[in-house]
This record gives sequence, C-alpha cells and structure tokens, in this order.
Amino acid sequence: MSKVTAPLLSFGASGAIAKTQVYATWKGRSYARRYVIPANPNTAEQIETRSVFSWLNNAWKFAPAYVTDAFDAYAQGQVMTGRNGFIKQNLPTLRPVAVITDLVFSPGARSGLASPLLALTPGNDQVQAVLTAPSLPAGWSITAARFAAIRQQDAHSGILFTWATATDAAAPYDQVISGLASAQTYVVAGWFEFLRPDGKTAYGRSISGTALTT
Repeated sequence: MSKVTAPLLSFGASGAIAKTQVYATWKGRSYARRYVIPANPNTAEQIETRSVFSWLNNAWKFAPAYVTDAFDAYAQGQVMTGRNGFIKQNLPTLRPVAVITDLVFSPGARSGLASPLLALTPGNDQVQAVLTAPSLPAGWSITAARFAAIRQQDAHSGILFTWATATDAAAPYDQVISGLASAQTYVVAGWFEFLRPDGKTAYGRSISGTALTT
C-alpha cells in the first residue's frame, strides 16, 4: 500500500499503487515510475557486471577517508553519491578485464590537477612511491600528496579489500607504503590534494602503476 505524507499529487508519496505506479525519493528528490516485475536475467555480461559492482561496493566500504573524500567532492552537485561516483568511474573499466590495474583511486574534482609522474620502487613488504608535483595555477597550493595501494586481483571474484596508505605534506612527496604482503603484486596510486584561492579543497586524478613486493 502506498504511504502518503500529504494528499497524493500534492507533496509526496512512497510505495506502489495497484501495481501500476511506484513513488519514491532519492537524495531528497521525489520521482514516480511504472511498476515492473524485475526479470532478473543472468546473461554472462550481466553476471560480470554484478560481480564487479559487488567488489567495488566492498572496496568502497574499506576505502580510506581521503579516497572517499575525493569521490564525495566529485559527486557534489550531481545526482549521485561518492559511492555512486566510485562505481561509475571504475565499473566500465574493470568489467571486461581480470585485473584492477586501472582502478581509479581519485577521479579528480574541483579542477584538481593530475601528477605527471609516479615512480614506484618495490621492497621487502613495502613500496616506495614518489609523486611529481604539477605546475600550479596562481594562488593554488598543495596540501598533501596521497598514496594508496591494494592487492592486484580479479574484481569478478576478488575478496581482498584492504587498502594500505601513506601521505606526505611536503616536497619531494616521497613515501613508503609499508605493511604489505610478501611477493605480491599491488596496484599503487598517488594524487594530490590542493587548496584553491577560494578556500576549497581540490583533488587531482590519481595516477597508478603496479609493483611486486619482495
């Protein structure tokens, strides 16, 4: 049965009416759609999409705050959440492949600039990462270089959601990401956070590579 918060067609409603229409809200916006019974098909492509979608959802739950902050900023002003943005950026790329090499750690937001170079040097259960700063617009400053790593895996079946992180607030933006597993390949990314002249934080798009620990 439909539940109304005011007379129907006046303010809002939620639920289904006589299996013809469905009323709901999303992110504070009311909408109505036709009532349908999901077919729930299981084609190979749909199964691949669901498995990667599930992996991304779980990876998001364990993501460090500065990953989620970047996607929250990216989603601001759009009809989506940070989590939606994370899935939007990564699902099309990861669905057709068996690796997460091109995982987007930061989508870039508020005109943040990407680094031109990320250098990775693997070591004993660690990876040294050096991020090169871009040329800054007038009035901009770098507040931090962010680094994150996650085990290489197939997002269709992977169950490894732990992120390793590091941060550096001063040049030369050189950090060691430690506590990694031995003799394992990691996808490692780096990006910058900036302070704009208007006081807002901007995020550069992540640049990434892979590194095999010793």
